[in-house]
Amino acid sequence: MKRLPLGAALAALMLTTSSFVMANNAFSDVTPDDWSYKAVSQLADEGVIDGYPDGTFKGNKNITRYEMGQIVARLMAKEDTLTTDQKATLDKLSSDYAGELDTLGVRVDKLENQVFKDTTFLYDFRASAMPSYDNIFKDSEHDHDDSTGFRFRVNSYTKITPRVWLYGQLETHMSMNGKSFTGLNATDADDGEFKLNRFFTTYHWGDVKDHYVFNKGPTDDNIIIGRFPMRMGVTGYTYDGEFTGIGVQFGDYFKGGALRIATGRANNINYDYTGPMMHGVAGMKAAAAQLAGTLAKPQLMTQAGMSAAQADALSKVIAGSINRTTNMNDLGKNITTDVSTALKSTGLSDPIATGTASQIASTLVSQFQTSERLQTLANGLDWSNGRYYPMSNVHMPWGEDEDVPATFISYKFVAPKQYEFHLYGAKVNGPVDPIVKAWGGALSYNINDHLSIHGEYLKNMRRLPLNNEKPHSFNFGITFGDVDILKPHSYAFTLDHVYSQAGTYFGGSSSDIADQYMGHIYKHWIFNGIDMGKMPAYLADKMNAVAAGTDSPEKNYGGAKFNLARFEYVPMKGLKLKAEYGFRAEDMGDRKMENVWYIEAQAFFM
Repeated sequence: MKRLPLGAALAALMLTTSSFVMANNAFSDVTPDDWSYKAVSQLADEGVIDGYPDGTFKGNKNITRYEMGQIVARLMAKEDTLTTDQKATLDKLSSDYAGELDTLGVRVDKLENQVFKDTTFLYDFRASAMPSYDNIFKDSEHDHDDSTGFRFRVNSYTKITPRVWLYGQLETHMSMNGKSFTGLNATDADDGEFKLNRFFTTYHWGDVKDHYVFNKGPTDDNIIIGRFPMRMGVTGYTYDGEFTGIGVQFGDYFKGGALRIATGRANNINYDYTGPMMHGVAGMKAAAAQLAGTLAKPQLMTQAGMSAAQADALSKVIAGSINRTTNMNDLGKNITTDVSTALKSTGLSDPIATGTASQIASTLVSQFQTSERLQTLANGLDWSNGRYYPMSNVHMPWGEDEDVPATFISYKFVAPKQYEFHLYGAKVNGPVDPIVKAWGGALSYNINDHLSIHGEYLKNMRRLPLNNEKPHSFNFGITFGDVDILKPHSYAFTLDHVYSQAGTYFGGSSSDIADQYMGHIYKHWIFNGIDMGKMPAYLADKMNAVAAGTDSPEKNYGGAKFNLARFEYVPMKGLKLKAEYGFRAEDMGDRKMENVWYIEAQAFFM
């Protein structure tokens, strides 16, 4: 906080002249010609201020917060003599200097009874539009909806004490054209419904500073509890969303070094994208049964001498036998029973039917144990519930809180207007522990006042079975300009290249285009004739290749590599326009993706 000369501060404290009586000149260095003479004389006469032993006032001397606290305390003792306007001003001063008053032993009872009187509301209204693809790859039949609509947020910031702040954020999405327009993990039923997106409190220790921001309060030495914002790295492409739990920060967020540790649950994980890894894939046993029945047809025609029509009918019986099996050990018995019954209905004698059925069952069980196509499915299959688990050691039941338990740690060093670098790590806990244990680093460097460059790298140390690798991601880019919502006509142009292997994107990135590329979801995946519903492309493509017999160790699935151009402009204070364009996008198997555009207008008002 900048200190004021004492004379200027006391002139500002001069509430009105109605409650004070003019006194004789109290100080030798304050004359009737001085602009602050009236205020200084009145306050001295009332005992609010004292001079120095030599009889001077020293009005040009800078006043400290402690000295100001003493003056406010003396004014509070005379509160009964003040007018309504003067009392309102004194209440404001009592709030601003509560820490100093507490040190002096003065209790601000009125302030303690009105802890929510210092609440500020900031409203955020955004209109946006972009295409939302059901299949984003260029070599496939696909369609898209125009995702057009509004997002409205009500942000609240309450200064309970100089050290304790409380924050809230209500949010709703509204479709403009009747088509799906919702936030991450939301459904059409959420359209127009308000949800509490953020709610957290911070406690600040150390020296109370005047460096505040709307979503953090004091920017250094904080304990934070509740549902608060969390970003990984500089760009936020890996994760930029909410986190529920407790965190602690040492150091200043905007200058110098800052260490931050948080533990709790990550709330903006893309559940459609990560759900199969955590909860498994429903209906996969039925799909595997269909595949096994299809694979059995050639065997039935050669081994049992059946016609194509007979083999086709019996393959459906076999698929049914597999689908009703709840224990792999019962598979051979169930196939033998069902196939034998079907053969008897064609007129075969019981011994012949049973013998043929037994041979067919033995061959099929062997295929489940040796065929790469069936073994890939069977290895992760839970026969009791029919779910397929890509990671056999991760079985997180549906119905539990789908937010992912996690611990996050980061160190950030900022030299304002010069550079900043980040080192961070994230580890998920509990039943999903085998999926993520990642670390990363990021750097942003200002070449001059208008040009900056940035880069980021992340490595997941968990080996994932999808591509049998420990995946990594990186991005680098350049920014020209510096956009500031409070500075009319400010602008920024950014060009990024992003490379993200499957297993390094966690959902809720800072870009809707990046979300669609890195976390692409097929809205209706048909597998072996079974509608599996929503399915992440990384898993669907792998399973399709397995079923078709085209999978190989050299193939890589999921992820994305793409370029992203962004232009932001502030035509007037509080209003920002943004346009993004994603182009030259491919997955890790070099399948080309469609170019995607995004536009938005965002307004802030109080």
